[in-house]
Amino acid sequence: MNSDIPLMLAKRQQFIQRWPLIALTVAGITLGFYAWAFIQQPILVNPLHVIHLIQTNGLDSATQSLLSIVAPILFLAIGALLLLLLLFV
Repeated sequence: MNSDIPLMLAKRQQFIQRWPLIALTVAGITLGFYAWAFIQQPILVNPLHVIHLIQTNGLDSATQSLLSIVAPILFLAIGALLLLLLLFV
């Protein structure tokens, strides 16, 4: 059992050294996805776009009741939480 501890600590140290690269990669992918979604699918991440569609009757009633304002705010909040997790872990 005691001989396993140095091996476990060495693996842990390797993971700790690699974590900044992993975190930056995941953060970059996340930010890239949000940039893509803001341009290609603004209904997912832009509350102002959703408000505009509602005001101009651009959404059918089923989509309007489903999305409303909650979907973009939740989507942005989940992304912010993910980025905070990557920042502080």
